[in-house]
Amino acid sequence: MTHDLVIANGTVVTPELGAFEADVAADGDEIAAIASSGTLSGDRVIDAEGKYVLPGAIDPHTHHGIYRGLEADAETESRSDLVGGVTTIGNYFRRGGSYEEIMEGYFAEAEPNYYHDYFFSLGLLSFEHIEEIPYIVEELGITSFKWYKNYKDVAPEKFGTDSEMHDDWADAFIQALAAQDVPTTLGHHSENMEITSALGDNPYLDSAVDEDQEYRDYDVLVDQFPDYAETQSMTASGSLARQHDYDDSFYAVHISAGRTADELAMLHDAGWDITGETCTHYLTLTAEECDERHNVNPPVRSKEDQETLWKRVADGTISCIGTDHCANLRDDKVGEDVPDSLPGFPSTATMLPLILSEGVNEGRISLERAVEVTSTNTAKAFDIYPKKGSVQVGTDADLTVVDLDETKTVTPELLRSGADYSPYEGREVTGWPTHTVVRGQVAYEEGEIVGESGYGTHIDRPI
Repeated sequence: MTHDLVIANGTVVTPELGAFEADVAADGDEIAAIASSGTLSGDRVIDAEGKYVLPGAIDPHTHHGIYRGLEADAETESRSDLVGGVTTIGNYFRRGGSYEEIMEGYFAEAEPNYYHDYFFSLGLLSFEHIEEIPYIVEELGITSFKWYKNYKDVAPEKFGTDSEMHDDWADAFIQALAAQDVPTTLGHHSENMEITSALGDNPYLDSAVDEDQEYRDYDVLVDQFPDYAETQSMTASGSLARQHDYDDSFYAVHISAGRTADELAMLHDAGWDITGETCTHYLTLTAEECDERHNVNPPVRSKEDQETLWKRVADGTISCIGTDHCANLRDDKVGEDVPDSLPGFPSTATMLPLILSEGVNEGRISLERAVEVTSTNTAKAFDIYPKKGSVQVGTDADLTVVDLDETKTVTPELLRSGADYSPYEGREVTGWPTHTVVRGQVAYEEGEIVGESGYGTHIDRPI
């Protein structure tokens, strides 16, 4: 039998079976066969000898459309993602108005432009949004949501909503999510606004900018968003979810502090089922090397925090890796000082290479663990497994062929993003994809984008 595509002679890596030499074949969108090396034939054969074949990476934490519009980001950022072996992203999206009224337009902007598959996670900002949860799940196929603790008290001014996002509102939406007939996921931005607002100007209101203040460096961000406030917020909100038997669907996004990761380990030992995510910048940067380009909330912290996070990725406490990706231009990003600069930066395309380079090649984690935290666990957390995040017959043929020994210097030209800079610019990274396959179609090959925009599609859930 001849298949549409065969990736031959590579070492397949999956958390379920470990590493083994095999051919992987795809017919149409799906994996059709997995067999001994050199035994499958195809219309197109990619020789992966000496390389590793992984399930396509999944970035669950992006913000496409936040600065440049969704139509632009869908095209340029998904194109860039292919360079880094990413075949699916989750896009956190929030608007103050009715999702029932506006989402049709956003699907229309997204669908013709994505090179790879995607799913939306919608921010809950109002009581109106709570009422819309059944519609969002049943009609839009969206089952993941986000609780932005950083918008507490400021949501009415910032978004024109009917809620200040206090715990009475949170209690109502957690109960609404728990009552759905299908699994849902709640991403949680852990921040204590009473603490962070008291430590500095409220960063979420325009009135916070003091143009007469002297230059403020990166330490100002670290001081204003202390690690203990992140930890307290995760624990308090997780406890509220647990009261409604919903902690197994509670997903703590962008854990930045070693203290928070250690707290999560303690909660796991106590029987809590919270899922933890960290981001590549917390694993590969320290505050001392950060400047205006690296403004992000929560901020990058110390070397000690970094090493604790790696430890918690290795021992299973932290289950998923994301990036908090935002595409913006350097001239727009960089302000008068660090807090005056736009929060967020582009990074999805460097997610898998950085984990391979700093995690696997530096001996911090195994390759199997790297696959878990960049693909399989994420697919499970957002209820798209085994369609995504797996190499099994019948699953989507999302595959990444990786050369663990290939070293490249990060540049905007390499990454092909709509952004004209990278927070990792000039860094040598070892471990890069040579091929990225999206649902059976080769989309990236030896440095060239060969896929088509519009091939990607929304993943309707439940699957």
